[in-house]
Amino acid sequence: MRISTLIRWHRILLWLGGITLMIFALTGISHPIMSWTGPQAVTMRTPSLQLSGNTLQQAMQQLAARPLPAQALVKLVPYREHTVLQLSRDLTSPRQYLALDNSPAPTDEAMAIWLASHYSGQAEQDVSSVTLLSAFNNAYPTVNRLLPVYQVDYHNGLSLYIHTESLSMAGITNPYKTSIQAVFRQFHSWQWLDATPRLKMVIMAILLGSALLLTLSGAWLLLKLPFTAKRRGLRRWHYALSWLLFMPVTLYLLSGIYHFSYKQVAVETAGLTLPAMQQLPVAVDTAQSIDATAMYNSASLVLANGANWYWRLSEFNPQQQADRTSRFNGQQSEKGAQFIGLSADAPPLDDKHYAQLLAQQFTGLSAAELTKQSLVTRFGPDYDFRNKRLPVWQFDYANGRVFIDAVSGQLVEQQSRASQWERYSFSFVHKWGMLQPLLGREGRDMLVVGFMVLLLTMAVMGFAMRLRRR
Repeated sequence: MRISTLIRWHRILLWLGGITLMIFALTGISHPIMSWTGPQAVTMRTPSLQLSGNTLQQAMQQLAARPLPAQALVKLVPYREHTVLQLSRDLTSPRQYLALDNSPAPTDEAMAIWLASHYSGQAEQDVSSVTLLSAFNNAYPTVNRLLPVYQVDYHNGLSLYIHTESLSMAGITNPYKTSIQAVFRQFHSWQWLDATPRLKMVIMAILLGSALLLTLSGAWLLLKLPFTAKRRGLRRWHYALSWLLFMPVTLYLLSGIYHFSYKQVAVETAGLTLPAMQQLPVAVDTAQSIDATAMYNSASLVLANGANWYWRLSEFNPQQQADRTSRFNGQQSEKGAQFIGLSADAPPLDDKHYAQLLAQQFTGLSAAELTKQSLVTRFGPDYDFRNKRLPVWQFDYANGRVFIDAVSGQLVEQQSRASQWERYSFSFVHKWGMLQPLLGREGRDMLVVGFMVLLLTMAVMGFAMRLRRR
């Protein structure tokens, strides 16, 4: 192709492709700014509790004292200065609670309010409203994954999203952050076109295609035009920035196109899944002793091999940090687990074996078909911070992998082999995650903002030169 033809096409593509690049650059800047300036929790640590053998016996007495339907998950969790039983039948219904003493049992909403105050540092009397969300919305989008959650609103405009089963804060926002988040979703992810997926595909193909062709034609011109030619003013700066940015911009667009395209054809895989409901045991023999001075996150009543019941004690990790960076990098909520059989003849059980039993149950595969069992203690491209749970057990198999939360006995996420490559592309290239080990999260974000500012500058120079020719 002749240089004159290439220049003509580059100028034609400038309008649509250049505006597209500017939109994606501006919205790309909004994401780290939202993260830097949005509201933050005062702590990311879940509340802890103390347990004793007597506590476990009291819990079993409460379960045996009344006729209860089959349950999917039974846990001992903290509530204020008390320890209560939390019962879950499914993922969508509010949890039920039983007190171990004569105090009134909390409602699920009361638990959410207490947890919101724990994470926000706000007084409970400052709560203005509480709403149970069973669907995602503008303030709590699909990226958060956990449902249902309680939206706890305060008079000062702060809102927290509380997932009571995991005792976790699923999100925190205020009107300022919600507005910036809405801009990002509407003009970076183009979610306003989700109702018309075919139209969205056509529009995104035109926009991304024009931006990519503009970038590639510009790169071709860099290679074709004489390097030693004299350039002045805007043209010189535009040329210099083009050499600096054409490769990062190309990778940014290609990884974005890959991400968008994959989402259109990806086969849906299992998300958060509770174990099957079981009728609770009645006979109790918890003769083993417990360190009553130790701190725990929770205690879960679990069934192994379809025959033996255990209390699984989640040991509190005192090394947990409460800062924001630790939240995004991930850290173990527990330092280990203890299994206490409800019957004297229950065989010994450890967390690794229990997680393997759960993986077999959820996948229908044999132990031999599940490979590379590993404990995941940090968030990364394979298992990111949106899941909120650490540690989890990872199992690979022929067609994918699963992540198992042994604390609650749940399948957290299932991934296909194809999705793994897309995750690496999106995490390492599109989000510049390859630089995070070197620069840290904050350093990576500052570099991304700098890159976007330079891209905007280069685009503005291109428009200025084109308008000047007219």
